[in-house]
Amino acid sequence: MSLVNINIIRNNPTLQNQSAFASPSSFNFPVFNYNANQYFQSLYNMLMYNTPIPSGLSWQPSGDYTKIENYNSVKGEKLAKTIAANTVGFTGNCARYVRTALEANGLGNGERGSGYKYADILSRNPNFKEISTANLDLSKLPPGCILVYGRGVANYSSDDGHVEVTLGNGKAASDGITNNIRAGARVFIPV
Repeated sequence: MSLVNINIIRNNPTLQNQSAFASPSSFNFPVFNYNANQYFQSLYNMLMYNTPIPSGLSWQPSGDYTKIENYNSVKGEKLAKTIAANTVGFTGNCARYVRTALEANGLGNGERGSGYKYADILSRNPNFKEISTANLDLSKLPPGCILVYGRGVANYSSDDGHVEVTLGNGKAASDGITNNIRAGARVFIPV
């Protein structure tokens, strides 16, 4: 990835007359094998005329959680902070630590169960919504998302499965901190 600093307004007379860009300024854009002028023109068209992203353009800002519809960052960040502060190391009590963190933040619904049962528990909880994991990098999820692994999925317990809360930095926590989030989870976001 390269970062190109371009002065768009001065170099593009078409944009000089657009009210949204009345004053000249410089912008930094990540560019992936894409001509900077074409890149900006595509971005401009997307913003002003609601045109689709061209197939050659693959730009996405990092840390942009607005792509996850209805994600509540306030609830998510509070939940992640609570769970991270209470970790003690893996003891086999992931569900209890997640439930305690949910209740401490007013997000619990009073239900208890093993790790894998949290898929059903959270599907009934109005504070969470399940999202599709298709083309989703779990390590890039924002803080406070709950990952639920079924029995034996991703080498977690064949009896209890596993449940953990994302921390927003590529890690997740329950009773301990997972440094390498595994694929195969169902994902519930705070709403």
